[in-house]
Amino acid sequence: MSFFAAAAALMFWAQSSGAIAGQAGPSTGVPIAARAEPNSVQAADTEAALRRLVAGLASGAPDYEKLSPHFAEVVRGDLPMTHPMFKSLGALKSVTFRERGPQGDDAYDLVFANGAVLMSAALDADGRMVGGLLQPIGKGPANTVQNPGTEAAVRRLVAGLARGAPDYDKLAPRFADLVRGDLPMTHPMFKSLGALKSVTFRERGPRGDDAYDLVFANGAVLMSAALDADGRMTGGILRPARPPER
Repeated sequence: MSFFAAAAALMFWAQSSGAIAGQAGPSTGVPIAARAEPNSVQAADTEAALRRLVAGLASGAPDYEKLSPHFAEVVRGDLPMTHPMFKSLGALKSVTFRERGPQGDDAYDLVFANGAVLMSAALDADGRMVGGLLQPIGKGPANTVQNPGTEAAVRRLVAGLARGAPDYDKLAPRFADLVRGDLPMTHPMFKSLGALKSVTFRERGPRGDDAYDLVFANGAVLMSAALDADGRMTGGILRPARPPER
């Protein structure tokens, strides 16, 4: 589960480059789509980290000391959105480990009194949470029609990453900062993938992001994009391509 995102726009969190690849990115940074197989055993303390973060978001007072500095800033910035969300979900009923992602993040299904989410967490050497993924579960069937402009946004970003010069004016300011910071990682990745052969719409995500399967001369990835009112890309997800769920 590698990902990158501007969390406020997509509810996808990722860590910054250097932490793991979430590296938002996911927020945050843009992650690398490593080709590792999921592991069936979670890392120590990731469940505790998620429970702590969820409790903090629900109360409106996350323990920022338990987060890496970069991820703490992401969580702090998104609190006006995530606090009411987790407060409305109600009591946490269960946390079930799902899989170890290719970037070392552990994914869990969290069931609340009023809903469910998929969350993942990765920790640094000091046990601080450096990023993860947050995605609603069971929000109904995916939309089969993409939003206007998202495919063009994905193609534009991929081309910019491959040549080492993304068009930052086409990105929302916060996401532009994330992409800029992770360019030393994403530029060689997309350059090595070679020519882009095809872009196929997969589905509309639960937060309005459009997911696409991208096939290159030397590999494939899943990428999604969400746009703001001005048509600028505000975030998305990036991970190794997998067959669509049936």
